Amino acid sequence: MKKIILMTIACLLLFSTQAFAHTGLESSNPAQGSTIIEAVNEITLTYMTKIEETSSFKLVNASDESMDVTNLSVNDNVMTGTVETNLKNGPYKIVWKIVGIDGHPIEGEVDFVLNAPIVEEVKEDTATETVEEPEVTEEEPVVEETTSAEVEEDKGSNTGLIIAIVVVLAAAVWFMTRRKNK
Repeated sequence: MKKIILMTIACLLLFSTQAFAHTGLESSNPAQGSTIIEAVNEITLTYMTKIEETSSFKLVNASDESMDVTNLSVNDNVMTGTVETNLKNGPYKIVWKIVGIDGHPIEGEVDFVLNAPIVEEVKEDTATETVEEPEVTEEEPVVEETTSAEVEEDKGSNTGLIIAIVVVLAAAVWFMTRRKNK
């Protein structure tokens, strides 16, 4: 009987971390660690569960200056905002703060690099026309540390947990009734 109780407790403790996990960032546009080669007009953050209307984010540059983001909206598990300013090339960070459906506040960051081609004005010469190609340089991908939101990105459902609990409980009942019959 003691073994059954210990096994049941061990299984519950083993699987309990998955059951109590908070919502996390499922995807983002721009994506984490990406290098963007065109202007950023809209930011979209998609979460694993529904988020509250009080959730928000801000866009900051390498100098930790906030960029203008307007039309911030939350629809179910998606938060979007419009970037109003023309961003200069360089590293940026989306700093988000959400309230999950369970009421817990969660924070995270999405880092990306903007490396859009610089469009130079073309000077027209009546004798000959020359068009200069914008210079595009490739940058090494930035290796970022894994944030806690990425660790929580387990997209599986709780079906496995429920099945495991039912199996453990059924085994416990079977052992108890078997022992009483002897």
